[in-house]
Amino acid sequence: MHPKRPLQLLVFLLFTALTTPLYAEMANGILTVNGFGTVDSSKTHNDFQAKMMAKRAAQLDAQRQLAETIKGLQLSAGTTVEDYEVTSDVIATRVKGLIKGAFIMEEKVTPEEGTFVAQVTLAICLTNESEICQARDSIKLIGDSVRDN
Repeated sequence: MHPKRPLQLLVFLLFTALTTPLYAEMANGILTVNGFGTVDSSKTHNDFQAKMMAKRAAQLDAQRQLAETIKGLQLSAGTTVEDYEVTSDVIATRVKGLIKGAFIMEEKVTPEEGTFVAQVTLAICLTNESEICQARDSIKLIGDSVRDN
């Protein structure tokens, strides 16, 4: 096998893994993403604070995934190879976007191995075809209002 082939395959697999949302789903004109978060309980004062911090981390993770799904992801990577051996491999991602109209569909916090794990399902209406979206602005209407301002 050519020495550069494994490196090219590794970069392709990492690019695919980093740019494919693992927890995004679309049904009935609603895009949903699942965010997960946990907290080191030893760094909190009580269980309530730990639960709230885990939930906030999950919400931020969901917001990031929603922005990645809607706006895309900027990926920067650099690899140093010496004597046909990888000596350094750096991959960084960045997402930047304004998300309007997103709402929490579900959230739960469960105790897990001495800490708390939170899951937040965040959604945004792409169309108004589902019942829950009939009372909300779709992403198209929100986008139009942002462009008008």
